[in-house]
Amino acid sequence: MQINVRNIIGLLFVVAVMIVGPIVLARHMLAQGRTDAFLADQPNYLAHTPPPKKVKMTPKLARLLKKEMHAVEAVPRVFLTRLPEGLPEVNDANRKKRLFTSTLLPIVLRANELIIADRGRLLTLRTKLENQEPLKRAEKKWLRQMAKTYRLKRRQDFRTKDIDFLLYKVDVIPPSLALAQAAMESGWGTSRFAQAGNALFGEWVWGDAEGLLPENRDEGKTHKIKSFEYLLDSVRSYMTNLNRHPSYEDLRQRRAELRELNIGITGAALAPALVHYSERGADYVSDILSIINYNDLDGLDGARLVAQNS
Repeated sequence: MQINVRNIIGLLFVVAVMIVGPIVLARHMLAQGRTDAFLADQPNYLAHTPPPKKVKMTPKLARLLKKEMHAVEAVPRVFLTRLPEGLPEVNDANRKKRLFTSTLLPIVLRANELIIADRGRLLTLRTKLENQEPLKRAEKKWLRQMAKTYRLKRRQDFRTKDIDFLLYKVDVIPPSLALAQAAMESGWGTSRFAQAGNALFGEWVWGDAEGLLPENRDEGKTHKIKSFEYLLDSVRSYMTNLNRHPSYEDLRQRRAELRELNIGITGAALAPALVHYSERGADYVSDILSIINYNDLDGLDGARLVAQNS
């Protein structure tokens, strides 16, 4: 009888550990994900949170909201999974714009931070190749993935010129440009696509890809508007598009020239290279520049996320 009791107690202990253990571990991982610094070169989606109910902001974003855009330097690391649901019901145009900008600015800066991390890694590998040091298996695998993403034909036996090709494409997009394009394409975050699918830039997809059906799609058209689970994914997809699509070669060339001359990369400087982004051509560019100038978005090109442990 005593042995049976011991066995039962032991069994109950094992069951308790199996049930409670994963819960405790999950809570620990969630807490760590939300408080620890991000890894430099990959997203940490555990730190992304849904927006507050109604049209409110988190305390940190609320403080950002009160600042003048040109005075924003240190931006809080608050990453929302989606735009506030009540944004379309905000009647005050200025408040709507500032809510949109305050939500999206940290996301844009984080996307650029990931690009900067990739550039740093590319520069490290370039130095190794220059010194004729062998690349590790993981480094080769990462380079192959970058080559695939940015459409570099060579997928093995990489050379320094291949790294230079990637560095030319893997570069930041000025916050003012990203915000202005997102504002225009999504109606400052009020469009059905932005609200339902984090589709900020109106990217088209076909086939089985995740997307939303346009209500007034022309007869014979089969495209959808690409949707995303996270705002960060939407912004990163947009940046990858600008960084690799043949239509935006002029933008990449302008950016490379600015970087070589050590001149700041701004939205106003790159916007004229977007004539092929829309069927409206030069009129589209003019509207983007107007949004940047009228809303003082150019002041955000120097903004940075706060230090990871601050």
